[in-house]
Amino acid sequence: MKKRNCRQEQTRLWEQNHTVNVTLTKIYRYIKGNLEIKEIYTGEDIEARFDVNDLTNIRKIPVDSKTNPSIFLDGEIFILEEGNEKVVVTEKTIIMTTSAEPFQWWLFGYEYPRWTWKKVVYNIYVAEDPINIAWECTDKNTVKSRIFTNGWTDCVVEYRQYVFDPEYGWFLDDPVADSTWREKGGNHARLWELSNNDVVASAHHDKITIVPPGHEADKYETTEDLVAGFFDNDLNNWWVLYDHRELDNDVGTPNVEPWNDGEATCIYKVGS
Repeated sequence: MKKRNCRQEQTRLWEQNHTVNVTLTKIYRYIKGNLEIKEIYTGEDIEARFDVNDLTNIRKIPVDSKTNPSIFLDGEIFILEEGNEKVVVTEKTIIMTTSAEPFQWWLFGYEYPRWTWKKVVYNIYVAEDPINIAWECTDKNTVKSRIFTNGWTDCVVEYRQYVFDPEYGWFLDDPVADSTWREKGGNHARLWELSNNDVVASAHHDKITIVPPGHEADKYETTEDLVAGFFDNDLNNWWVLYDHRELDNDVGTPNVEPWNDGEATCIYKVGS
């Protein structure tokens, strides 16, 4: 077991102070050609921390019932008939913060943001996926151009996510993926160009889903290495250091997917 340093201990305390136990109720409903997904966060911690009974997020996804008469939802077949509804309730422990209380990663001694964040309501965010790749001495368009040469696209259907930047504040990702929909699973990365001119990404593999734009990561390390390999095979222009920066954003345990080792791969532009 790694001994915690001062930075890790301070980070652990911040996360502990922003950790909540919630009941997450997902209500799927097919209505007027759309799959409506309502997420309701409830529980004593929600009431105590935010002084509300619940936090509710609603998304609507166009799904043609003629093309897809049924879809796969939470392990079961869901028939796309007008008014059909499915309710899934789970108990979760999550990291949640307000827009005014971001984790200020640069003050804790980190080179890059540690997590992506999903906006639940207008001022409340939930930690989602680990940042696991960073590029220095370059820009986002150059990074994307290199990724495109390996058959990826920026025509991507996804759930948008945020990082927090000391100058830009909360700002949205710029996605790339190996296919637009990834219904049968696929590789996906969200990119951000930070105000310090670094580019960071959360790279992962999305599990099989018939619901566009389904997002549930089932692998991190393999996609991190895959994307890094796009640059590692061009030694005249890129210098790749695998698992170079500790971000203390481990997910899961080794050899059990999804697993993230908490160390970001760093990629440098040669000659910059």
